Amino acid sequence: MAVRSRHYALQGLTSALLFMATLVAFAAADSLDVLERARALRVTDPQAALVLLEEHISEIEVLSTNGDDTEELRATTRLLELRARIHRDIGQPGAAAADAVRLEQIAAALDEPVALARAQFMHGTIQAELGDIAGALERFHDARRTLESTDATAELARVINAIGVAHNFTHDYPRARDYYEQALSTVRRADDSELESAIVGNLALVISELEGTKAGLAAHREALALARMRDDLEGIATQLANICSRLVEAGRLDEADPICHEALDRVEALGNTRLIAGARMSVGDLQRSHGRLEEARRSYEIALAEADGRIPSVEIEVLGKLAEVNEALGEPQRALDRLRQLAALREEALARERASLVEELEVRYRVEQQEREIELLELDRALQASKLKQRNLLLTGAGIALLLVTLLLLVAWRGFTVKSRLERKLTDRNRELSEALRTITRLAEEDSLTGLLNRRAFLELAEHETRRSRRTGEPLSLAMGDIDNFKALNDRYGHGVGDEVLRQIADRIGASTRELEIVCRWGGEEFIFVLPGTHRSEARKIIERVRDRISGEPIEVGNDSLDITMTFGVAEIDAELENAIERADAAMYRGKNDGRNQIALDQV
Repeated sequence: MAVRSRHYALQGLTSALLFMATLVAFAAADSLDVLERARALRVTDPQAALVLLEEHISEIEVLSTNGDDTEELRATTRLLELRARIHRDIGQPGAAAADAVRLEQIAAALDEPVALARAQFMHGTIQAELGDIAGALERFHDARRTLESTDATAELARVINAIGVAHNFTHDYPRARDYYEQALSTVRRADDSELESAIVGNLALVISELEGTKAGLAAHREALALARMRDDLEGIATQLANICSRLVEAGRLDEADPICHEALDRVEALGNTRLIAGARMSVGDLQRSHGRLEEARRSYEIALAEADGRIPSVEIEVLGKLAEVNEALGEPQRALDRLRQLAALREEALARERASLVEELEVRYRVEQQEREIELLELDRALQASKLKQRNLLLTGAGIALLLVTLLLLVAWRGFTVKSRLERKLTDRNRELSEALRTITRLAEEDSLTGLLNRRAFLELAEHETRRSRRTGEPLSLAMGDIDNFKALNDRYGHGVGDEVLRQIADRIGASTRELEIVCRWGGEEFIFVLPGTHRSEARKIIERVRDRISGEPIEVGNDSLDITMTFGVAEIDAELENAIERADAAMYRGKNDGRNQIALDQV
């Protein structure tokens, strides 16, 4: 009786397992339908799409009886990838990152290169949204290496495009352009018009930076045409927003009006936070250019609310524009509040940028090192093959003494020449690695545009001087300077002229300061000085000399003669360097409010 009971129990367990396996199979098959419905809802109702995905992912996990079920894992990866993308697009990077980590774990368990590369790519895009550009680059390069051994051409193009976007975030436009052009060449082999449209749009952004607005507009219109051919709603909205921004920059306001408002209507219908913030800012620029300052302020405030805490690059830019509009509307206190917010965000952004720069250089170095290691392995393989060939030749000629001697001499000479050649190549690779390390060290200390110190190197030297001043009792002063109306100059003449102005200003500063004085490009159009052995009044005289040198004669750029002035704030470093920087910065902005082109002392 007991045996029969166990038999029935075993039959029941087997039936239950078969039933559960059938349910999992049905759930995995139903995932395709859920995926299509969620994709449709992603644009019109992203929250509903998230609810649908959550319910189905939970359902598969409950029904699963075996964590290694391949079909279940594949179904889960597709759903997780879409959910991570929606979280990312609506400004929920934390939830997106959690999905990306889970997606990467499952993809690794599947041991399928394309699935793993897609997971690495998704994780990288979220790291980029969070400002971790170095981490994003490392993920993207991992995905690139994973895909290069497959025939997934479109996926490879998507990853190369993402590497370009990461370099675009760090304003390395020439490098970004190289990657975009590689991605465009790759995607055209895959015949993926949607991705081609996105890459052309990204390429247009760097063309605008490197060649000017006119060239950028032509590229954006090409991307818009591709998006319209596919009826790609997100692509159409993105390119309209870009064209709106370029037309406002070019001063073609009548042409910009309908395009900007169509772009805003489209991105708001999509619900993409990043696009909404950018489009609102562009509409604000248009209203401001028309002189409708109240409307511009409202647009900027809406853009700021969308970007707040989620899109730092847009948040920083909007705060600067809001401060200028508040000042133009006669609201100095509001303008000052915005500038304080802006200063705090810039400090955070610069701290992230410093860390990211060092990490990016390290990532780039590791990538180059890995590529060189592969070359060295190939060289070693060639050397081993050469040795094997020598051994075979020796065995073949073992029976004939005279021929053996001749062959031995030939093989020995060949081995010597091959070894010498390989050793020379190895020496060359080592020299290249040493040069790369020297370049990394220099980049970590020098501002690439002006040749002055960058923030990291400046802060190290300034802290050293501050400690020395406290120890010896010698006076020590600090000055902060900002080029007046630099934003207007950039808007009128373009970033190329702005960069040349910065270079010439740096040359004039260098010519009018002493070797013992520490000078740094603090960021954008701001410069900072540490003046050893000087009280505040003596520092003012030194900075007066700098100011006169800058404003004394126009700066010649091409056919343009530009009158440039700077406003300075001076403070004495009496305790902490950071406190003195804040006081000098406050004095400088007081000088700005009092009319610019002057030197203001901090109020102690």
